[in-house]
Amino acid sequence: MSSNIQKLVENVAAEADATRDEPMPPRATPSRPNKSVPVAVRLAPDDVAAIEILADKLDVPVSTLLRGWILDALATHRDESIGTALDRVTADIQRLRELVA
Repeated sequence: MSSNIQKLVENVAAEADATRDEPMPPRATPSRPNKSVPVAVRLAPDDVAAIEILADKLDVPVSTLLRGWILDALATHRDESIGTALDRVTADIQRLRELVA
């Protein structure tokens, strides 16, 4: 790290330490742009068990698996057109055919 950047970091850290117990200025608005919000859902115990088994098989946390499913569904519906809806239905039909076969 260059000495100018190192000095800047040291100065900012010293200022933060010196003012940590002071209240925020009146015009300051705290923000956490990447803060996530927890959401609770109710699922049947059998569904939770199946999700846990799948998450374990995929070696991911249950919350990561669920988050991925939710974000994928949101993206699908956000960008949905007649063409993408037909593609989704066609893929679902193919999965059903594979299950029945």
